[in-house]
Amino acid sequence: MEKSGVSYSSLTLWASTFPGAVKKRIARVFIKAVRRLRKIEIRLLNSIFDRSGDRMREHLNVVKTLAKIIDANDPYTRGHCDKVMKHAVRICRKMKLPKKQTDAIKTASQLHDIGKLGIDLNILRKSTPLNEEDWQAIKLHPEIGARIIQQTGFFKDIVPMIRHHHARYDGGGYPDASRKNSKIPLGARIIAVADAFDAMTSNRPYRKAMSTEEATAELRKCAGAQFDPQVVNAFLAL
Repeated sequence: MEKSGVSYSSLTLWASTFPGAVKKRIARVFIKAVRRLRKIEIRLLNSIFDRSGDRMREHLNVVKTLAKIIDANDPYTRGHCDKVMKHAVRICRKMKLPKKQTDAIKTASQLHDIGKLGIDLNILRKSTPLNEEDWQAIKLHPEIGARIIQQTGFFKDIVPMIRHHHARYDGGGYPDASRKNSKIPLGARIIAVADAFDAMTSNRPYRKAMSTEEATAELRKCAGAQFDPQVVNAFLAL
């Protein structure tokens, strides 16, 4: 890759900023992910890091392409990012959020799983339930995703949403279990509901999809615990 773009050495240095023992694993899995991308995708990532004057003009195309890269990595969840985005935007409109905030949440929801580029494909494509080691790897994706987006320079407002979209409303979740309630960005709370609903109503190799009725019942059950009750109410009122 070009010296001015995304290099393996710069990614290793970047990953070294993570605390503790996770830094070596993040460096390894992210570099593997970059190697898996086709040349056109490498050029895209380099353009994100390098461009300045026309960044905003190409904002939507970059988002769409990155979303496609995410989907290509995991055939079992293909189309997931677009569906989460549609649910999230509908929630934003129901909650009457300002357009600027809605647009940011829309972008974040499309890119919420970009950190999965750094997860082993054997885990993402596993046809049996994940074991504890697999789950620990999967749990890295919000932090990896936040680091990736931080580097783009023009998506910085959505970084906290991506980092915390697996935080629980009552505390817990990952990567920062101490966050809860209003300390979790509203965008992350909205994405959490949209993400969970699509996951529950989609088939996986190791389980069948829930019905819409079953999934909405689960959202109601978890409102105030895993999910923000105001967001759940907005979603159920659609």
